[in-house]
Amino acid sequence: MRPSSAVRFATFCHISELGAPGYRELHRMLAASSPLTLWAPSSVLLQDRDCRITPARFVEYVENGHIRIVARRKWLIDREARDNHPWPGARWDTTVDGAIRSIMEDDLSIADRSLRRVVAADDEQGWEFAEAAVEEDPEGTREWARLLASDEAEHVVPPGTLETARRVGGDDPHRQVVAVLRDAYNHGHAVRESDADIPFLMRSTDQAFITRIASMSCPPPLPHLPQPAQPAGVSTLPVGIADVTGQLLDVLRSLETRRTDVGKFVGTTEHAALVAWVAAVCERVKTQGVAAANVDVARELAAQLARGGFPGLRLSELGRRWTAGEAAAAAVASLDLWLTLNPLVTGSPGVNDLLGMLTAAFPVGRGLCKRVGLVPGLFEGEQWPFLYAGRKATRRSVPAVVAQLDEPAG
Repeated sequence: MRPSSAVRFATFCHISELGAPGYRELHRMLAASSPLTLWAPSSVLLQDRDCRITPARFVEYVENGHIRIVARRKWLIDREARDNHPWPGARWDTTVDGAIRSIMEDDLSIADRSLRRVVAADDEQGWEFAEAAVEEDPEGTREWARLLASDEAEHVVPPGTLETARRVGGDDPHRQVVAVLRDAYNHGHAVRESDADIPFLMRSTDQAFITRIASMSCPPPLPHLPQPAQPAGVSTLPVGIADVTGQLLDVLRSLETRRTDVGKFVGTTEHAALVAWVAAVCERVKTQGVAAANVDVARELAAQLARGGFPGLRLSELGRRWTAGEAAAAAVASLDLWLTLNPLVTGSPGVNDLLGMLTAAFPVGRGLCKRVGLVPGLFEGEQWPFLYAGRKATRRSVPAVVAQLDEPAG
């Protein structure tokens, strides 16, 4: 089942590697994706108090195809293994994980894997690949061993990978390197399984890690082992895509207000517009490279909003000569406006309440209000930033959002 958005731009996140901070970004990743593919999500971390998507809503997003799940079969079906896993975040939740397992079983009859909402990935083969990699490149292996023994490791190796390497490898530097490369292979395999256009890379260590991995020699093909080639779309992405995906989430964070409700946003035409906008930014980076594209996501959006306008009459147009019909309409409207306002002059209703009442009761009065700028026309520009924020595009809100986006990142 496809999400209802007419635009498809699939993203991927190895979300549990990010811990609780990744789940705090979940609603933003969802808003920028169609669909968002998650690797082995944790129902425990979904319950983090700062996660803006409830477990029940999460299941709904999987059911309607806005979120897609890929994981090892054992993760998807084996409750006992999950409950005995050394990581506390693996614990099974009947409501969430039971529903995900049912969706997986329902979709088994769908021949095209990319159309399945929950996909069981092949068993991992990262250990074999990693053993072959260290055998092929002894000098690179020694460099990795030196790195893992230094303080620099925390800035180059993702936290989950580093913790696993030290736990599994113990005091054996060679085994630690094998564990790191095994994780790298498995992560790359997860991206392949996701059928995604881009992965969300939100940490500087992700970019540094990929750069280091790319510098190693590739082991010769093993006949029984899938080679870790990226899918066509992902293979053309420069490493610096991490900068862009991080900026995208920063932009959404800056737009948010207390009225932001992703539940009302996802699946709308504005959601499709946001996804198309994200896809266009990423396509430019893919074809030109990060440096050549010179992407500053916030300022680019601010410029697009600044170029948008409100059609209809402006205050400056009041100076032109009115036709006789317009003058008569204005006279009638002015009388209607006065008769309506007069009993309320000493009251306390807000201006917006008055305008709402006036425009509902007096169509002619609405025309006059619009002519003098009290009721603006529709904004001709990107609408999704305003719906995402839970506000309307008005003559006041547009410049405010532009100024907010145009501020240099702190």
